[in-house]
Amino acid sequence: MVPAPTRRALLLGAGLLGAGATFLRPTFAHAQATSIADLVDQVRPQTLRQHVFGLSAFPTRWTDHPDFPAVEQWVVDAFGADGAEITRQPYAMPSGKTRHNIVVGDPSDPREMVLVGAHFDSISQTPAQDAPGANDNATGIAALLEAQRILAPLNLDRQIVFVAFSGEEQGLLGSRATAEIAAQEAWPLALMLNLDMLGFRPPQPDAPMVIEFDQGNVVPSNDAQARAFGHEAARLAAAHTTLNTTHTDIWASDYMPFEARGFPCIGFYDGGAESAFYHTSSDSPDHVDYQRLEQVTRLVVATLASAGGLT
Repeated sequence: MVPAPTRRALLLGAGLLGAGATFLRPTFAHAQATSIADLVDQVRPQTLRQHVFGLSAFPTRWTDHPDFPAVEQWVVDAFGADGAEITRQPYAMPSGKTRHNIVVGDPSDPREMVLVGAHFDSISQTPAQDAPGANDNATGIAALLEAQRILAPLNLDRQIVFVAFSGEEQGLLGSRATAEIAAQEAWPLALMLNLDMLGFRPPQPDAPMVIEFDQGNVVPSNDAQARAFGHEAARLAAAHTTLNTTHTDIWASDYMPFEARGFPCIGFYDGGAESAFYHTSSDSPDHVDYQRLEQVTRLVVATLASAGGLT
């Protein structure tokens, strides 16, 4: 997640919605003969841990590093373990290097689409040498991979497209490229869900997981659907996880280029920008709260399944 000086103020001012408020509900397709409860129970804690340790094992995942193509290949291999159809989506860095987003799914499918994304690059005070990026954002990638494993076999009424972005820490470069393509090709995108930092170990064990949704920004016409999806995610968290939740606006991560093109956007975020390890070489796997990561991954699966058509 790129730095956001006002995020602390947003979090301090955040609160759960009052019981008397009403909102437009998102439009969901009809349900299939499986349940969200069954799907969230398929989340494997050990697999999440393995993904965080595996991705953090690279000395750095700084997108401009000459060894970054090996990081891209790790993501391809992780997605491809179950035979997923994978596309490498190229874009140009300011340095002239070509880097790639990793896309799983078929945007040309005529069904409405739910896009879920997380960035796999990292940064620190010494990004060229040491940037393990365990919480920011190996945790988001771990949840993305686990959700893809669980949901890929389903034929939902809305297609789910999974995207691992690079170049986030250099100004959302990867997500800008994907959002531009989505706008040019008129992807039927009903929701963009962003996963950026999911395993921060907060000082208070009951600290809330933040469910962000668009509240103004560039295009106001997408706010109602974003708000509805955000509050539906809070309902699913209460039903299928042990998480407390709160809400803030979206801010400074890979959903922003999609919001600017009119797509409804929400995100899950753990408050990790307030951590002492944020954007440092100390953002290592031993500082991740894996129980918290497991619970938010259950929420990711539930939210995607619901948005795809399950009840």
